[in-house]
Amino acid sequence: MLNNKPPITVAPVLCPNCGQDRYAVMASGPDYDNHCCGDQIFHLVQCDNCGIHYLNPRPTVDTLPIIYSAEEYYSFSVEEDLSSIILKARETRDRQKITQAMSILGKSPDQIKVLDIGTGDGQMLRTFKAMGVPPENLYGMELDQAVVDILNKKGYQGILGRIEDSDLPDASFDVVAMIQVIEHVADPKDVMRTLHRILKPGGVFIIETPNMDAWDRRFFRHKLWGGYHFPRHWTLFNRKTITRMLNEVGFDVAHYSTPAAAVLWAWSVNHFLQERKMPRGVLNFFSMNNPLALGIFYLLEFIPSRMGWSAGMRVIAKRK
Repeated sequence: MLNNKPPITVAPVLCPNCGQDRYAVMASGPDYDNHCCGDQIFHLVQCDNCGIHYLNPRPTVDTLPIIYSAEEYYSFSVEEDLSSIILKARETRDRQKITQAMSILGKSPDQIKVLDIGTGDGQMLRTFKAMGVPPENLYGMELDQAVVDILNKKGYQGILGRIEDSDLPDASFDVVAMIQVIEHVADPKDVMRTLHRILKPGGVFIIETPNMDAWDRRFFRHKLWGGYHFPRHWTLFNRKTITRMLNEVGFDVAHYSTPAAAVLWAWSVNHFLQERKMPRGVLNFFSMNNPLALGIFYLLEFIPSRMGWSAGMRVIAKRK
């Protein structure tokens, strides 16, 4: 379902982990998921020095409003677009990760201050609130002023901008969450340093991101894997690379798991079908909006998720 939209501006970058410029191209593909730039092809490369995967060249900062258009990007309208079944499943998963984080933190919900970066329509904040965190202690950061305004109207504390550019005070949060966000930022190591600064000693950093060691990537690795999400995923990790980066900036990994990632399976199959020019009705079946398709892929991921092979990766890191 590619369209005639013009290509966006891209620029070459160095490895976001070690700064080297030696790499091999591992996958190449278009924007299958939001079709922001016609048939423009993007490339995921692997650093020859440290092994991390990153988009190169990648979109320039001025193109962010195009690739994250609030009218098209799914995370800005989760509550309105998804079925009640999927929303309930997502809330259950959010409660699980929050419970894990609270256990590591050792504080009760009414005592903590939370920042959710890339909060979208505030789904994670809603779950924190339902679990007892006061709304005045719930902060959400987003790139679009209209989204921030909506967060404020809901009683949360909306922050406009990128965490890389923020001047939030030192040691001001107990929990920072980046759920499917760390892969989107330009300099993940610098972001981790910033989060280390704004977290209180002993504070926790919750991360969910695609897992490059996923068993399903081998089936779709050259182009179609949902975890690539061209051109929005700029750095992709496995357990080794994300643990090393966190350790280097002063975090200890307190929890690691690979929860089932049914959405990435749905995207991968959707991309496969797009390449074969299947009708829109078939494509819509394999989407994050269809509980039947997600249920099938959840069952497919059930055993791999317990063996460390799922396409999803959850890390909870503790500030030293």
